Amino acid sequence: MRGADLINPALPDELLDDVIRRVGSGGAKRDLDACALVCRRWRRLERASRRSARLAASGERADEVVRLVAERFTALTEVSVDERLTAAAAASGSAPRSYRSGTLHIPNRIRRRRRLPLASNLTLHIAPFPLDQPVSDERTERSCLTDVGLTHLARGCRGLEKLSLVWCSAISSTGLVRIAENCKNLTSLDLQACFIGDPGLVAIGEGCKLLRKLNLRFVEGTTDEGLIGLVKNCGQSLVSLSVATCLWLTDASLHAVGSHCPNLEILSVESDRVQSVGIISIAKGCRQLKTLKLQCIGTGDDALDAIGSFCPLLEILSLNNFERFTDRSLTSIAKGCKNLTDLVLTDCQLLTDRSLEFVARNCKKLARLKINGCQSMESVALEHIGRWCPRLLELSLIFCPRIENSAFLEIGSGCSLLRTLHLIDCSRITDDALCHIAQGCKNLTELSIRRGYEVGDRALVSIAENCKSLRELTLQFCERVSDAGLSAIAENCPLHRLNLCGCHLITDTGLTAVARGCPDLVFLDMSVLRIVGDIALAEIGDGCPKLREIALSHCPEVTNVGLGHLVRGCLQLESCQMVYCRRITSSGVATVVSGCGRLKKVLVEEWKIENVVPDVVSEVMTK
Repeated sequence: MRGADLINPALPDELLDDVIRRVGSGGAKRDLDACALVCRRWRRLERASRRSARLAASGERADEVVRLVAERFTALTEVSVDERLTAAAAASGSAPRSYRSGTLHIPNRIRRRRRLPLASNLTLHIAPFPLDQPVSDERTERSCLTDVGLTHLARGCRGLEKLSLVWCSAISSTGLVRIAENCKNLTSLDLQACFIGDPGLVAIGEGCKLLRKLNLRFVEGTTDEGLIGLVKNCGQSLVSLSVATCLWLTDASLHAVGSHCPNLEILSVESDRVQSVGIISIAKGCRQLKTLKLQCIGTGDDALDAIGSFCPLLEILSLNNFERFTDRSLTSIAKGCKNLTDLVLTDCQLLTDRSLEFVARNCKKLARLKINGCQSMESVALEHIGRWCPRLLELSLIFCPRIENSAFLEIGSGCSLLRTLHLIDCSRITDDALCHIAQGCKNLTELSIRRGYEVGDRALVSIAENCKSLRELTLQFCERVSDAGLSAIAENCPLHRLNLCGCHLITDTGLTAVARGCPDLVFLDMSVLRIVGDIALAEIGDGCPKLREIALSHCPEVTNVGLGHLVRGCLQLESCQMVYCRRITSSGVATVVSGCGRLKKVLVEEWKIENVVPDVVSEVMTK
């Protein structure tokens, strides 16, 4: 019978609670919100079943908001608070957005006045403003989460297991003490960029004996005493620790970690003050290490020799900016850490082909290799990888000027499982190298080439003929690539993401082929294509209905007409960048803004939005 309630009388609380929990287990916040709106009973049960919350720490009454959340959702076990988030971004689950002077958030009152059908969280970015500097005007000051709000959270959600406090600059040790007193089940704590003193960390160690994960990246206000006090009390349970860019960190802290954290599996350390003795303590005391990421300029071969000797379970190793790190220690690691699957070497200038040969011969499980700025390495290093590492899945080479085409003959022959290849600023790489890869690595799904000045159509044709699974392609400033190569890719590879920035030989013909051959395209960067015009945008609008992001900055031939065709077909569009397109006016911007209901971000020059949202522009201009 219409209007009759057939569910509530039949289902007891236990069954209805189970239904709501199953809805929540799929991660669909919108569905949970819908359940809460059915009736008061459903709202009560939904609140009691809610396990996670993501909150913005900035805005008016931040502490009050946290208090209300803690009172109404007492069963929360996972809370993430981020000062970089707006309330709208936290609710939508979008990525954090920095507060910048060139960023405009359009208030609802202006949307109603102008009657623009905008998305609820559209952001306009004005190009001429310094986008990397915060707004300093007093009117932009906002309240933040303080120890008061953290106290409400601690007392209201005593079952809390995971707590993330990112860039919450107004909290102190006082708030952490309250967490330690009330949340005894805490297993994960993220304090990135918080100003926390030693008493807070010591209290966490004393009160949270189950703590397994701790992030202290960019944490100021504490000293070695705080971390030492923490690990002395809960070091036995700790399995993951990240301490980066903390000026206070010294070997004393690492010695304590090595002494009290025998079960540590993941460690990330970035410090200019740490010496070899601290890393040696870690190696000897934390023999369960599986992931190790180090950026310690003061350490040398002795420290890494210890890693090779005492950490046989190591699987992921990242070594960055080691000025005293030579072939000797990487050879020791290769001999002792035979389970290595991921290796990142960044700016290790003293490494040569010899050490990578030992890695290849001893670490047969290697699946991901990234070499960045190691200028002493030559083609022989990669030849060894190709011969001895058949499980390689991902290879990234960044600014490796000595590596030549011959290396890729071995990679193509021996690494048939390769799925991802990044080549950035590798000046000696030509079409021959890519042909070797295409013929041997037919499972390739992602190819990124930046500033490949010797890479052209022959490489793309070979990729198109052999790598039918390619889904992501980046060809930034590959000046020899033309419509012929791009058309071959579009015909054979149904791309999802395509970046053609700076490929100045590409015309409307090439992009038309993409539009007709890649209907699942969701991302397109066609910036700095100076001879592409409205025909390309019209074809993209007709052929790529799933497109969510497009960048067409510095395209002088694109006009308002092309934008009109684009938005009529690309109804899923969320981001549009169109800076320095001289033939696009405020009318074109209005067309994009009013025609895309899901639009979240637009990057334009200031004068082009004066007629679209003039009140907002004048407001920013006064800052």
